Amino acid sequence: MKHFLKGAAVTAVVLIVSLVIHVFCNMKGIQLNQVTTGTMSAICAMFLYQGLIRNEKNNE
Repeated sequence: MKHFLKGAAVTAVVLIVSLVIHVFCNMKGIQLNQVTTGTMSAICAMFLYQGLIRNEKNNE
């Protein structure tokens, strides 16, 4: 259950950061590529999740 909650938290944080970046860029008139942005968001979420559970794996 801990891993599910950590994954949900990481996903929420990455989505909020992505939303803020998109709003800022849209206000400045910059169009972002959706495929690249989505891929980078997913990769960042995976790395953040792996970083959060790394300490748990080392303690076991």
